[in-house]
Amino acid sequence: MLREILPEDLIKLLERYADYLNRIIENFSKGMRLINEIRIGEARGVFAKVIELQIEADNIRKQIVSILEEIRIDAAFKEDLFHLVKRIERTLDWIKEASRELTIIPYLEIPNNIRNGIEELINTIVKSAGKVVEAIKSTLNGEYDRVKILVEEIESLEEKADEIDLSNRSKLIKYHDQIKPCTLAILIHDLNRDLEEAADSCREVADYLRAIIVGWIRR
Repeated sequence: MLREILPEDLIKLLERYADYLNRIIENFSKGMRLINEIRIGEARGVFAKVIELQIEADNIRKQIVSILEEIRIDAAFKEDLFHLVKRIERTLDWIKEASRELTIIPYLEIPNNIRNGIEELINTIVKSAGKVVEAIKSTLNGEYDRVKILVEEIESLEEKADEIDLSNRSKLIKYHDQIKPCTLAILIHDLNRDLEEAADSCREVADYLRAIIVGWIRR
């Protein structure tokens, strides 16, 4: 188990990092719910909380990196851990960027056909990130069979996100005449990109979790 080869303080920090991802996703999802309930001011406050949590999470990441730089473990294994942490950071960053977009976009003015696609993509990201959190904790607890199942589910969700992303971009062209002002289309495109990148980052986290497990089992 990873707990047998990594320092306890590093394990605890990795667990806290995963907890921050979970809190960020929960707040992001809550912000979307508030928007749809036309509670825009409250939604903006929640999205601001997402950004605050990301800053706090980054402090945890720096502590993780500092410990990783000092511990003596197999060099390839250490590199995989560095990449894992980097991919988690990317996931957090893209969700933060999506939150920023949602604080300035007049979301309820987006044509329904496009908004439905955006929300479908958001729901996919929320599910994928939730599974990433579970997969990280299962890896730390040595529940490798469970991790393999979660990784496959994350991969499937990423493929679904790619399909939704393509559909959303095509809708921007199809319904361009319904988007006023035209700059709103740019903001929608940027939001869609942030969400698709978040899905890709979740997939990358899953890939490195698999690499760590396979490498550990092989050893």
